[in-house]
Amino acid sequence: MSNQPQLNLPFEYHVARINGIRTPFVFRPTNEDVYLIQSIFGAEEYNLPIDFKPRLILDCGGNIGCAAVYFANKYPDAQIYFVEPEGDNFRLLQYNTAFYDNIHPIKSAVWDKETFIRVEDRGYGKWGFMTFETAADAPDAMRTTTVAKLLADSGFDEIDLLKIDIEGAEKEIFSATDVDDWLPKVNVLTIELHDRMKRGCSYAFFKAVSKYQWHFELRGENLIFIRESSIT
Repeated sequence: MSNQPQLNLPFEYHVARINGIRTPFVFRPTNEDVYLIQSIFGAEEYNLPIDFKPRLILDCGGNIGCAAVYFANKYPDAQIYFVEPEGDNFRLLQYNTAFYDNIHPIKSAVWDKETFIRVEDRGYGKWGFMTFETAADAPDAMRTTTVAKLLADSGFDEIDLLKIDIEGAEKEIFSATDVDDWLPKVNVLTIELHDRMKRGCSYAFFKAVSKYQWHFELRGENLIFIRESSIT
C-alpha cells in the first residue's frame, strides 16, 4: 500500500491477509499476537451488540492495531484515536494503520492526569506492558494523556465507543477526580479488567460506572457497557 511506511522492523514478523480487512496485517510470530488476531478478527470480540454508526472511537491500549483496524473496516466513517505506549507495539501499530486516514496514532499512555510514566515489562508478554508514574527527567519517561484530553482534542462532544485495555491503569483513570466529567459522555464502553496485575481495578471501575444506567454484556475477556439511552 502506497500510504504505508517502509517495513523496517527490528524483529521477525509475518504478514496476514484477513477476510473482511482491506489491508495486509503485520504481526510477530508470538502467541500473544496470534491470539489477538484470532480473537479480534476471527472470534470478533468487538462485534458489539448494538446497531450504531459511531463518529468517535477512542482505543486506549492499541497494542499492534488489531482493534483499530477492525473498527476502521466495520465503521469506516468513524474517527479513531488510539493510544499505545510501548515502542515495538507502536511500530507495528503505525504500519498496520497507515493506510487508514481515519485512524490517528498517539504514542502515549492513558492515565488519571497529565504527567509522566515509564513502561515496564513485568513478564506478561507483548500485550502486558504496565505503566507506572515517574519523574519527568527519568530515563524513558513518557508524557501521559487522559480520556478527557483525548475527547477535547478530538473536537467531538461525546465518545461513541471507548475501548480500554491498559494492563491495570484502569484503576487510575476510573479513580480520577475528572471521571464524572467524561464518563457520562460515553455511549459504549468495552474494557478488560486486570486485577491479577494490579489490585483494586474492578473496585475503581464498578464504583465509577455504577452511578449510571447501562446495558451489560460479557464477550470473551471484555466487559461491554452500553448506555441505556443508546439502545433503541
